[in-house]
Amino acid sequence: MSFDKHGSLPLHLQISNILKEEILKGSYTEKIPPEFQLMERFGVSRSTVRQAIATLVDDGVLETRQGIGTFIANRHIEEWLGNLSSFIEITNEMGMVPSIEVLGQGTARHPKEVAETLGLAQFYYTHRLRLADGIPMVIEKQYYPLAIGLELAKYDLSNVSTYDILETKMGHVLWDARQLITCIAPNEEEKKLLQLDAKTCCAILSERFVNNQNGELLEYERSIYRADMYAFNINLTRRRSM
Repeated sequence: MSFDKHGSLPLHLQISNILKEEILKGSYTEKIPPEFQLMERFGVSRSTVRQAIATLVDDGVLETRQGIGTFIANRHIEEWLGNLSSFIEITNEMGMVPSIEVLGQGTARHPKEVAETLGLAQFYYTHRLRLADGIPMVIEKQYYPLAIGLELAKYDLSNVSTYDILETKMGHVLWDARQLITCIAPNEEEKKLLQLDAKTCCAILSERFVNNQNGELLEYERSIYRADMYAFNINLTRRRSM
């Protein structure tokens, strides 16, 4: 993205867009450059730089800390448990832009524990990377009974919710699900895909078992989430004795 002093877009918006793009690319880790550096870089006044920064604060990209300065906001995605929602639905509700990269798909017989979970010798898998505002958030592996998977393979799984395809295109009823959430140590490949620091020692593992109205397993999902940018919430009610 280039900066054009004579362009139609206001200068402060051009600067905020450039800074946002650089933040998403990881050009800055904790703070953006100080105001005077940005003034020199873009050849604008301090008020224009401050307008650009205020725009990023309003967008949730930056946050101000009283007496300390302006920092890059470590924005979490918050998923409320209790609803069977897709990643696309969750990120859209938070005002973020979701995207999905397909890393692989096909038939398989391994891992053995997946075959045992599905109760099948052979199954269909999809391997995808989910991003929010261009930031990798989740490594997702989904496993299906072969008949469902081969039908699912007819569709482009980039930037779509598999739940939507299963329901609206294939006629399956996603009735309920059981989800297990725990902590794991990500391996080097997982760190690379999620753009995690080499020293990162933990990530969130979610295993979800989705059933239809007859109690039959439609999908087994095993996903690895960035622990620094993803959170699960749930409402609790205390059970009281009568």
